Amino acid sequence: MKLSVPQLAPLVTERSYPMIARRLLPFRASGVLQGVDVHVVDHLAALVGETDPDVLLALALSVRAPRHGHICVDLASTTADELLPEPDETQAASGVSLELPSDRLAWVETVGRSKLVGGRDDAAKPFVLDGTWLYPARYFAYQRRLAEALRGRMTRLQPWVDPALLQRGLRALFGNETSGQPIDRQKLAAAMALLRGFTVVSGGPGTGKTYAVRSVLTLLWAQWASRTGDPPGTPGPRTALAAPTGKAASRMKEALLAGLDEFLAGAGPALASDQDLARLRDYLVGLQPCTLHRLLEWNPASPTRFRHNAANPLRADIVVVDETSMVDFALMTKLVDAVAPEARLVLLGDQHQLASVEAGTVLADLCGPTSVSNVTVSRGFAEELRDIAGMAEVLEAGRLSAEPGPYDAIVQLDRSRRFTPGSGIGLFARACLADDFDPRRAVQSLTSSGPDSDVTLLGHGPHGTVPDAAARIIAQGYAPYLERLLAGPQHGETHAQLHVDVLRLFDRFRVLCAHRAGRLGVAGINRVVVDLLSGRTAAGSADTARHRARPRLAGFSPVGEFWVGRPVLIVRNDYVVRLFNGDVGIVVPDDGGALQVAFPDADGVRYVAPARLPEHQTVFAMTIHKSQGSEFDHAMVVLPERASAVLTRELIYTGVTRARHRVTLLCDGARSVLLAGLAATVRRASGLRAEVWGTSV
Repeated sequence: MKLSVPQLAPLVTERSYPMIARRLLPFRASGVLQGVDVHVVDHLAALVGETDPDVLLALALSVRAPRHGHICVDLASTTADELLPEPDETQAASGVSLELPSDRLAWVETVGRSKLVGGRDDAAKPFVLDGTWLYPARYFAYQRRLAEALRGRMTRLQPWVDPALLQRGLRALFGNETSGQPIDRQKLAAAMALLRGFTVVSGGPGTGKTYAVRSVLTLLWAQWASRTGDPPGTPGPRTALAAPTGKAASRMKEALLAGLDEFLAGAGPALASDQDLARLRDYLVGLQPCTLHRLLEWNPASPTRFRHNAANPLRADIVVVDETSMVDFALMTKLVDAVAPEARLVLLGDQHQLASVEAGTVLADLCGPTSVSNVTVSRGFAEELRDIAGMAEVLEAGRLSAEPGPYDAIVQLDRSRRFTPGSGIGLFARACLADDFDPRRAVQSLTSSGPDSDVTLLGHGPHGTVPDAAARIIAQGYAPYLERLLAGPQHGETHAQLHVDVLRLFDRFRVLCAHRAGRLGVAGINRVVVDLLSGRTAAGSADTARHRARPRLAGFSPVGEFWVGRPVLIVRNDYVVRLFNGDVGIVVPDDGGALQVAFPDADGVRYVAPARLPEHQTVFAMTIHKSQGSEFDHAMVVLPERASAVLTRELIYTGVTRARHRVTLLCDGARSVLLAGLAATVRRASGLRAEVWGTSV
C-alpha cells in the first residue's frame, strides 16, 4: 500500500515519508487502521507540517477509536493485542508485528506538543489530549457537554411536588414499608423521579423497570391533575416515550399496557378522586413510544443533526427512554441537549447488557460505582426522601454519602420477579450482577439446577457444526409459525389477523449468535435453519438422525430472494418507509397471492412491498447485539468454537437473559470458551465516568 502523504502533504518531506510509511503500514496491513484513518491524519499533518511518525500513529488510532466503540484512545494502556481485529476477519494479517512506543509517558508528552493537539480548553485543535486520553475534538466536546448537563440535572430539585399527594401515591402503589425490610428500590426510583430532574433506573429482566416507570407516570399525572384541574383537551402532562429501535419502542408500548387494568385497580388511592382513574387510563393508553431519531426529528438533509436541540427543545414535561444501554454517545448527548431544563428525564436500561453498537458505554459510565448490593444516596437527599416522600427507611438503612451527586439520581433494581429461585436463567443473571463476580460460579449456576431446569447446555457437533439435539430444537422452535402461515386463514379469520398471529408465533423462539460469520455465526446458522425447515440435506451433514429432525412443510419453498415465510431483519433506518434498525417482519402472501412483508404495528400489522425494504437480512438467526430490546420465550444462544474478543460477560449475559422461560446454550463440550468469555468484559475508552463521578472514581 502506498500512503498518500506525498500528494496530500506537501509539507511532509521526502526524507520523512519512508519513516511514516514504515510506522503506519503494519497497522494498515493488519486491519487495525483503515484507509480513511490514514488519509485524515495525512491531510491534517500536511496543514501544520507534522512529521513525527509516532504522533501520526496516535492521531490515526484516535480517528479509528469511535468506529470500534471508543470515544478516545488511552495512549498509556492500549496494547497491540487489543487493537487487532478478530482473526477470522483478517486472515492476511497473520504474522504482522505491531509495535507501540515502549515509553508511553514520552509518547504522551510528544503527542501533547503537536500543533494538531490541544488541551481540555483548546477548542481550536482537531484533537484533545486529556491526561493520557487522546480524543477526536468532536467526541471530547460531546463528553464535556453531556457530563455538564447531567451533573446539573442530577442535583436539580423539582419544585412542584405536593408531599401529601406523593406519600399517598407511594403507599397506594408500593404499600407501607415495615421495619427491618429491605428498601423497596422500585419505590425509591419512583420517588427519585418525582424529586429530581434526572433519574437512571437500571435492572435486569424481570426486575420491575416497567412497573417503576408506570408508577412514575401515574404519580406525575396525579401531581399534574391536582394543579391543573380539568383543562379541556389535555389528557395529562406532555410525555415522550422513546427507545433506540423500533422493536424496543414497540415492546415498551406492550409492556406499559400489559396488566394495565390490574395496575389501575390498585392505583385509585394515588389520585385525588375516583373520577380521575378513567382519565389516567386514557393518558397511559394514549402514550405512543417512538424511536429516538423520530422523537428528535431526524433530518435526512443533515444526518448528524436533529430538529430538536438546545435551541429548540422538545415540548415535553417528561421524557422516558428505554433500553438506554443501546444508546450511543453522540445520540445521548443530542437527546439531553433537546430535553428542556425544567423537564424530567428518566433513563431505563440494564447497565450489565452489551453497550451500543456505536461509540460509548453511556449507561455503564453513568451508573459508575453504584452497586446492586446496597442503596447509596447523599444524606441531604435521604432527608428529602423522608420529609417529602415519607421514606424514612432510606435515611435509616441506606449508605449515606456526604455530598450530593450522581448517587442521588441512580437506582439499581435488585429483585427479579420473572424467574423462580431455582431458575437457571435467574441464578445466572444474579451471578453476573454480583459485586464479587466469579466466572466459575456463573457457569455453575447454568448447570446446577435439576431436570426441570430452564437451561439446556449442548456441545457443538463435529468440526463446529450444529448437533442433532440442537437441530431438533430449532426445527421445533420455528415450525409453529410456518405451519400457521402455510395453513392460511381459519374460518372467519382475515389475512391480517392470521399474520398478527404468525408474527407472535415467530417471536417465541430465536437463535442468537455471538458472531456474524462462520459455521456457528449468523450466516451459517441461517443456512442450517433453512435446510432444516425445507427438508434439504445440509452440506456435510447427511446423517439420518438429522434428516429425521427436519419437518417437511408443504408449501415451504425457500427459493429466490423473497419466499413465503422468510423472516427479515431491518438493519438500516428508513424514515420514508417507517422501518427502523431492529424491526422484524415476515414475507407473506396477500389475498391475491402477491408477496409482501408483514411487520407488527400499533394497529396489529402493516405491509410493505419487498421492493421498498431498506437494507435487511434473513433472521432465523441474529447476533446477540441485534437482539437487544427483544425477548423470546425460548432462546438458543450459540457460542463460537474458540474464545474471541467479541465474547464477553456482557454478551453472554445479554444472550441468556433474552429468554423469558427457556434458554439452550450451545458451547464447546469442555465449556472452556464459556468460562473464558465470562471472564472477559467490554472495555471501551471513555472519560465520561470520570467527568460525571469525579477523577477519583
